[in-house]
Amino acid sequence: MSRSVSISALLVAIAMIFGRLTGLLRVLGLATVLGVSYANDLAVLMISVPDFLNAMLIGGAMAAVLVPEIHRRNQESAGQSASQLIVQTMLAVALISGILALLLACVAPWFTRGLASGFSAAQISQASPLIMIVLWAFPLSTVTAVTGAVLQSQHKPLVPAYGNLFFNLILILAILFWVTPDQLSILAWAVVGAALFRLVTQLIPCFITGAFQGGFRNLLKFETLNRRLIVKYFQALTAIGLVIAFPVVSRSFASAFTGGISLFEYAQKLVELPRGLLGAILTMVIFPRLSHAFAEGKADVGSRMISQASGLILLISIPVTVVIYGCAEPMISLLFQRGQFSAYDATRTAELLQIAILSMPALIMSILTMDVFYARHETMIPFKFSLISLGCLVVLSLVLRNFMGISGVMLAFVLTSWFHFLMLTVGLHLKMQVSVIEGVNLKHCAALVLLTFSGIAISAMILRVITEPVMLVVYSGFVGLFCFGAVLLILRNHLPRFHRKLSL
Repeated sequence: MSRSVSISALLVAIAMIFGRLTGLLRVLGLATVLGVSYANDLAVLMISVPDFLNAMLIGGAMAAVLVPEIHRRNQESAGQSASQLIVQTMLAVALISGILALLLACVAPWFTRGLASGFSAAQISQASPLIMIVLWAFPLSTVTAVTGAVLQSQHKPLVPAYGNLFFNLILILAILFWVTPDQLSILAWAVVGAALFRLVTQLIPCFITGAFQGGFRNLLKFETLNRRLIVKYFQALTAIGLVIAFPVVSRSFASAFTGGISLFEYAQKLVELPRGLLGAILTMVIFPRLSHAFAEGKADVGSRMISQASGLILLISIPVTVVIYGCAEPMISLLFQRGQFSAYDATRTAELLQIAILSMPALIMSILTMDVFYARHETMIPFKFSLISLGCLVVLSLVLRNFMGISGVMLAFVLTSWFHFLMLTVGLHLKMQVSVIEGVNLKHCAALVLLTFSGIAISAMILRVITEPVMLVVYSGFVGLFCFGAVLLILRNHLPRFHRKLSL
């Protein structure tokens, strides 16, 4: 089982690397063509709207609730109940998301105002028709969330992992060949086409594997969608939707500054690259096996898997955080500074990236802790913690924006991310007696925190002394390697099984 998980994780990691790299190329293309401008702010909004709505209103909780339920029903029956659940869920989410898309299209100006509160009335008037176009991609994304969850439950996460790659490639072609500041409608229709293509690539393997076999019988009898399942779904949906709303809320606050959405998106994209990769592995590979272990009563297997995943997250995220902090400006200049993206824009983006990268360990660990709650069929606690965290984000953003500008908005996002993770960790330990890192006590956690901030402090001192980009990268790499060795030493000495081998 360990070898199977490791191989699956490796294959998904490769697929996600391609997906995230093409996502980065998409952002680089926008930076080259549109720079830091209102046009690019609008392009970022258009691309993010369908998946954001899907994750927040429909699909964000789909895997968290549907995967354990499919496992449970397969254990209790020959799979007929599971197939009916899958088909009826697809029908329900397609209908609901279609109605929601229509309603949002009817109030497009108000919806656009909520996404970008800093836009002027003229900008809202220009943006609303484009937002109406991309809303057609919303129902397609919600059905894709169902098919992705089905493939995960069958331990076939590779096809959903390639979904972002297909989506981004279509958008990159549109950006490079057709998109201009005056031709953003082409990008809007490209978003719809990319969402449709991504759905088709997942429907085909679902049919091949027989996931829908027998599911169309008694199609309109929705007894499989019982009240208990619906309640859990909406609790998980709200909890995950609130977390997904964190960057959206921050981006709305950032829209008050010229090019603020663009700057925020550029900085966040480099945080999303490692965070999205590890997060996707947790969701697509580890979570289905975790829910399966708990469904069979193998709590020890689940605890060992949680502990190993936590160790790997820390081993990767802490050194990466330190390295990116130290070489933020050379990295931004190398990746973005061309076309309409100036040296001044690179400096501003690097400053935001140095703040944003501090949230990465907390963001990845939060995904794992929420997965543990959902694998144990607990959805209310993450909902409460996410709601509290969102309130803190709004308050901190309002306060810090007045003192620090757009940097304050980013700092509020970082502080909220850590607050959310700490609440989840404490709640997991108190309510479910599950430790995120079994065998590592409070003093070891303090050592890891001290190590992270020491690495960042050393990087900050290096930035004051060295200005040559290549040397900055070299010295930041050395500091990152030191942090990697220190974290590995702590884990090998105190985390079970790390002293023998490093695996999932």
